[in-house]
Amino acid sequence: MNCIQTCALLLSLAIAWLPAAAQPSVVMQAMQDEMARSMNELRLEDLERPYFISYTVQEILEVRATASLGGLATSGETASRTLSVEVRVGDRNLDNTNFVARPDFSSMEDISFGPASLPLEDDYEELRRAIWLATDRSYKEALDRISKKRAVLQNQTVVEEAPDFSVEDPHKHEGGPALPAPDANRVRALATDLSAVFREHPDIHVSSVGARALRVRIQYLNSEGSSFIRYDPAATVTARAGTRAGDGMEISDSFTAFGPTWEDLPALAELAERGHELAGRLTGLRQAQVFERYAGPVLFEGQAAAELVRQVLLPRLLVQKAPLGDDQQMRRTMDRLANPFQDKLGSRVLPRFLAIVDNPTLRENEQGPVWGSYAVDDEGVTARETALVERGMLKTLLATRNPIAEIPQSNGHMRAGGPAPSNLIMSSSSGLTPDEMSEEFLALLEERGLEYGIVVRRLRESSASGFGGRPAGRSRGGRLIRAVVALKVFPDGREELIREAVLTGLSEGSFRDIVAASEAVTNHTILFRPSRSSFDPFGLLNPARRLGAMATLVVPSLLFEDVSARRPPGNIPFPPVVPRPASGD
Repeated sequence: MNCIQTCALLLSLAIAWLPAAAQPSVVMQAMQDEMARSMNELRLEDLERPYFISYTVQEILEVRATASLGGLATSGETASRTLSVEVRVGDRNLDNTNFVARPDFSSMEDISFGPASLPLEDDYEELRRAIWLATDRSYKEALDRISKKRAVLQNQTVVEEAPDFSVEDPHKHEGGPALPAPDANRVRALATDLSAVFREHPDIHVSSVGARALRVRIQYLNSEGSSFIRYDPAATVTARAGTRAGDGMEISDSFTAFGPTWEDLPALAELAERGHELAGRLTGLRQAQVFERYAGPVLFEGQAAAELVRQVLLPRLLVQKAPLGDDQQMRRTMDRLANPFQDKLGSRVLPRFLAIVDNPTLRENEQGPVWGSYAVDDEGVTARETALVERGMLKTLLATRNPIAEIPQSNGHMRAGGPAPSNLIMSSSSGLTPDEMSEEFLALLEERGLEYGIVVRRLRESSASGFGGRPAGRSRGGRLIRAVVALKVFPDGREELIREAVLTGLSEGSFRDIVAASEAVTNHTILFRPSRSSFDPFGLLNPARRLGAMATLVVPSLLFEDVSARRPPGNIPFPPVVPRPASGD
């Protein structure tokens, strides 16, 4: 397809996305007509009819670009329209979901191919044909899956009393007018202009900037009467940079700016300032001392506190019923996916002065806008504020229509293929001022008789890549929490920068022993991707999961009494034989 054809196709798709009041949705009409026919006629011989069907059509216009040192590296524009079909047979107590069978790769019938592609043009007849084929395939897969599930259950004693699907009130929602298509020239210009910042920093050895603008429209319909049209625009720009210390140690860091639309991103001048700050941090870290070992009080400030909540605590605040496996090895795998917080409902998981709520209806706070807001989740359930922790006690978890016994209803948090946060807010009933936090920290050092303590101001983000594109935050032993900016703080006020430290021994249980929290909070926006769903336990098939969902964590600074830290594992590579070429070499 040449450039003229591509532009014409994108223009036709943009016209098709005019507000519903101006142009009825051909896609929604096709879904409604095929839904009615399927619920009335879809039956294979004397086997069960579906008791529930849902259609999700996701339409994406994406513009992306990457650049390095002021030069454009890649750019592209794509348009897609995909259909995900959910067919349930059996009944709400026991259906074909929440079951994982080991695939037989010798038979193509045992392999699921994920969502179906739909034509970009609003051709009613072709849309009906594609929806019909996808529904037929999903129905046959559902029959096969429930027969295997029932066969496995015949040899087991059922002790899990939670149903496979919750009952929810039907809900209809129609989003506002569509936003204009992303401007490819602006995306490319921002990527190249921001990447040029790193040309001014000769100690930065590798750097890149990636920019992406998305316009996403989701149309949803289910057989219970729920439907919605929702627009999920997103814009991101990520700057990455890396360097080496004199001994060869690789040091890298990144930052990402988020916004629902391109206009919501910070201006180039602000992003450039953040780029200079990133380069300055890395340059300073080249000269910092190599860290060895430490055990004692650690104060997490700002981004570090929010990122710590993201990496350690947030996964425990999400819940879905663990799928049943069809053999012993698969069952052990599924058991490892179970959330231990399911057994802690009503127990203390935080100090009594801390609370957590998730509020998808919030648009801004005193720190500025929050980007996790939405009106209806991906299952058509109305978004609502949910109190998760009150006075340190765990009250509930973020749940979908895939319930557990203790949480029989959804609280409207199905996003991007699984349970996900929106605007997750941790607050303290006895927040301390900066001076009071410092006094509490120094008092702990004196009590322990320590020469110094550790203050962490920035953690490596869990989705970031390391030096040269190497995934960060992982090792053969599991997840590593890496402190990018950490300092030794002495009782007399002196500070010494630490090159890099790995935090160990931190788990969700560590949060019970938080000593103090600040009154000031930090907004930390992330792109969240759920790990699994009942239909897609390994997170491979759902296109919404690959896009992720924006969420904002609002978290105070946190003081922990006992944290262990050490230098990163592994050997340090030899430095380059020849130094980096200077301008004019």
